[in-house]
This record gives sequence, structure tokens and C-alpha cells, in this order.
Amino acid sequence: MKSRDKLSAAIRLSSEAEDEENGGSPTLKRIAILLGVFTLFVVLTPILLNFIPIKFAVKLEDAQQNVETGTYICVTESKYVVDTGWIAEATINPHIAEDLPVRVSGDSPSNYLSEQDFELRRFEVENRFLLIGKVDRFEKDTEYGTDLMYANLNVDKWDIIYPINRASIRQYITPKSYLNIYDYDLKKVIKTIWKSIDLQF
Repeated sequence: MKSRDKLSAAIRLSSEAEDEENGGSPTLKRIAILLGVFTLFVVLTPILLNFIPIKFAVKLEDAQQNVETGTYICVTESKYVVDTGWIAEATINPHIAEDLPVRVSGDSPSNYLSEQDFELRRFEVENRFLLIGKVDRFEKDTEYGTDLMYANLNVDKWDIIYPINRASIRQYITPKSYLNIYDYDLKKVIKTIWKSIDLQF
């Protein structure tokens, strides 16, 4: 009996020594592999999300096909900030005779996009947007001594025009042909969706 116990102990010691030589027990190997896979997932997921499209940009020539009153290709740029920051330039809007500042309400890009990348308060990054909706009214505004005519546009739908410009370092690493999850402000998106649900009921 004692000799059998000694033999079993010798086999266990031999097995443990072999495991050590091969880099540890199978359980420890599995844990190491799982940790490696998890680390890879954590590192790669944020990078991959940068290359998953949510909304594709449209080409300027496509956006110009059916523009009419209630549809404007608007430029966002700081030099246009008088009151709205949105301006429909006559050079890219064939249905208007001169540049038209646009006051935007409704389902506008400002309700969705990140301030960090699109500067929609100061409009320091120029992008073009196709805004489709209903013009509530045209009005003159003399507050700034410019006597400008404004269009008050209630937006139903919007698209961004290619190429997309961003204010952050992502300008250099993110494709300019689509918006991805990092271009959106999730708080704004949730608030906008919640508000639209509220209005339906």
C-alpha cells in the first residue's frame, strides 16, 4: 500500500514538473489566453467603432438636384455668425439669388452632433449640410444694422455633404465620407428621441 502511495506521489510530482517546464498548468494557460483576448477586445473595439458608418455623407452635386424653397444647402462657418451660423450660399443653391441666412429649428444637426468635433455653437469648422423642411416665414432682421433677410426653417430631415470636416484630432484619422458613433453626442440624441416620443403622445 505504501509503495502504491509513493508511486502516485511520484507521478504527481513528475506531472507538476512537466507543467512547469511547459509554462504552467492548463488552467493558468486558459486564464492567460482569456485575459489576452479580453485585452485585445478592449483595445480594438474603440478603434473599430471609428470605422463603422452610421450616416453617409452625400455629394454636393446630388444634393443640388432637387433644391427648392424649404431645401437649402447650408454652410456652417464662423464668419457667417450674425445670429444663426447657418447660411445658404447662392453659389451652391441654384434656387436663390443671394446668400440667405437660415434660422434652424426642428430636427437639425445641432440636436445630434458633437460640439467637440463640429463646433455648432461657434461654427469654427466649416461643413455643408443639406437641410430639408418647411420655411415658417421669411423676415428681415435689422438688429445688427445689416437689414438681412432670414429664412426660418423647421427641419424635417438633414444630410451632411462630403467631405466631412472635424475639429479634433479625428480629422486626420477618420474617413470624411460618413459620420460614426463618435461624431454624435449621445446625451443630445437621447434627449431628442425622448422629446419626439413625448410629442407623439
